[in-house]
Amino acid sequence: MAVRLRYLPLSALTPGMALGRPLVITDRGRITLRLPAGHLLTEPGLEQLLAHHAEYACVEVEDPRTDEARQADEEKQEARLREIFRFADPDSPEIAAFFNALLAYRKL
Repeated sequence: MAVRLRYLPLSALTPGMALGRPLVITDRGRITLRLPAGHLLTEPGLEQLLAHHAEYACVEVEDPRTDEARQADEEKQEARLREIFRFADPDSPEIAAFFNALLAYRKL
């Protein structure tokens, strides 16, 4: 089954979940905790995240959608973004970069 990346608050995380992106927590410019993508969360690990004042994490969750449903959702998201950006200047590098970043995020 395919996986999907989701950004979830700590209250929604459970032991056994795998990080979808590296997790880096800083305090006053210093890295206090660093976990790689793919790291499996444990109960003590979740307690450490709370102790380091983490607010959310990107985790992998199973995606029950079919490939066709996933493609349809992506097309729907892109159409929605194009509607939102319909009055924006697509030739502007800043607007194009912002649009592409939002589109990539929505595909998570």
